[in-house]
Amino acid sequence: MSGIKIKQSLLEIANRVNSSTTLEEVYAQLALLADIEASEEQEKRGEVYTHDTVVKKSKKWLK
Repeated sequence: MSGIKIKQSLLEIANRVNSSTTLEEVYAQLALLADIEASEEQEKRGEVYTHDTVVKKSKKWLK
């Protein structure tokens, strides 16, 4: 995650924080956003499987 993206994400999360929000919840939100960004980058690089491919591969895995 780039520095600018981290700052934007932190500001978005901070706007949703209330008196009952825990630090662990903030960490979880930031981790989720980082995972989503990483997934989007993988998709841009073509590192994805179609649903049909996953179904076919999973049949082999589940034997």
